[in-house]
Amino acid sequence: MTNTERRSHFRYLAPTFSIYLKSTQSTEYDIKSIQLSMLDFNSLGMAVQSQHNFKIGDELQLIISDGLNYEVDVVCFVCNRAKTDDGYRCGMHFLNQDDSGATKQLLISMEQQFDEVI
Repeated sequence: MTNTERRSHFRYLAPTFSIYLKSTQSTEYDIKSIQLSMLDFNSLGMAVQSQHNFKIGDELQLIISDGLNYEVDVVCFVCNRAKTDDGYRCGMHFLNQDDSGATKQLLISMEQQFDEVI
């Protein structure tokens, strides 16, 4: 693994997925004004683009949808951030959310959609 690729799990480009910020652990954000675009995705995490400068360690509650079959409510934390020409690119890692494993299974099902296309 090189320094340019830190990930140990492949991520898929996800331009068709929509993402919505539901809440944050911090009250300093006006979540209605924050726009997010998903750059890539796998069942462990994703990268998003935003004009908002989230802090590393911020916990966010998001709703991710493929627009057809799946919609999942996830909690994630910002694990890295970089300034870009269009704002900020943030790496997000999904946190374990329920004992039943239903959220994890939904994320895996969403990821499997990409395997079927390739």
